[in-house]
Amino acid sequence: MFKPEFSFRERYDNNVRMQINPRHSNLISTISPGVMFGYLADDNELNTRFRWNELIYSSDSALDFSEKLVNLSHKYQGERFKTDLAASYAEESSINNQLDPTVIDPTQINEAGGVQLLVPRNTKSVSPTVTYNLTEKSSLQLGYSYQDVAFDRAQNLINNLNYSDYSFQQYSATASHAYTERLSFNLTGAYSEYESANQNPGLAFGVIPITTGFSQKSTTFTYQAGLQYLFDEQTQLTFSAGIRDTDTQSTQFTYFRNTTIPFPLSQQSSLSRNTVGNVFSASLARKSDWGDFSLSAGQQLNPASTGNQQTSTTFSARGRYNLTERLSTGINANYLLSESISTFSNDTSRSNNRTFITLSPNVQWRWTPEINLDLSYSYRQQVYESNNQTITGDSVQLQFSYQPQINRQVK
Repeated sequence: MFKPEFSFRERYDNNVRMQINPRHSNLISTISPGVMFGYLADDNELNTRFRWNELIYSSDSALDFSEKLVNLSHKYQGERFKTDLAASYAEESSINNQLDPTVIDPTQINEAGGVQLLVPRNTKSVSPTVTYNLTEKSSLQLGYSYQDVAFDRAQNLINNLNYSDYSFQQYSATASHAYTERLSFNLTGAYSEYESANQNPGLAFGVIPITTGFSQKSTTFTYQAGLQYLFDEQTQLTFSAGIRDTDTQSTQFTYFRNTTIPFPLSQQSSLSRNTVGNVFSASLARKSDWGDFSLSAGQQLNPASTGNQQTSTTFSARGRYNLTERLSTGINANYLLSESISTFSNDTSRSNNRTFITLSPNVQWRWTPEINLDLSYSYRQQVYESNNQTITGDSVQLQFSYQPQINRQVK
């Protein structure tokens, strides 16, 4: 199985860096060639996809970047058990990645004056799962996920510690039982580890070379119960809720440069903290001949690149209506509340909480079975709790995409 892909996007954006007072607008061209290859057999399937995104900014060449993304997935289906494996590697621009509310890391990177800089972000991840059918109605799923994030930081980068490398791994087990044909229940237990560390060179009193930095490790136990209900073949409701218990060990230090000797008059501190919070997720989705819509909400503890984790509360709505067989229109709306309080101090007033709202209506035309044209408008609004500053941005995007049809019959 082999399938080449190609898309071209032209986007006008009046506030790419999400500044309070943007200096200028930008016309961003994105050229995206790619290829997907793999195989399809009776009981398993392998897909590998490579994509290259060439980003070109008309008024801000410092943001030009070449993104590389590789994704691999494999599925195996046996009589009583199945396996799933997903792995990825990505070299991305922090301008695109850090603002996306759908990404697991919703951190907003702010430099002096609120200006975003491009810092290359490299992400590696792998997540295998095994599901075993105990009976016709009951199953047990074991899962593992690992994510490693690293930034290519320049030595003269301002606020270096805001671009901190981190790793995150999670072990989980889920037991499911189909009570009826329409109603099923599940219980999930998970254990996760988050680790982050960074160092920033500097000068004490303007002359003495020093290094400031931190290290942190957090462990979290999460327990959730949920259900899934099918109103009919086209409408589905899912809901789960639970609690989490997080223990965090963090250390801050200031050393003489290239040593582990503490610098006098500096604050060396270690802190242990335990926090308990709620987690939940809910979604309602319906598909029909006229289109589809979905509503979802959730709250989770997520890893972030600021040296600590963040509680993210999200609400989203999506709808699509088929005007004709080839023309459709839709709208996407997202609300994100990101709550982040420093784990390096018991002073909870050092809050970096923010809300991020996006609204995006769009029109899609299926020119041919292989060619699609998409026209969309996006409104973004971001508010920081600490200074009550509101930042807005508007963009209009036209995308051309080509995906040749392939024969997916088993060979």
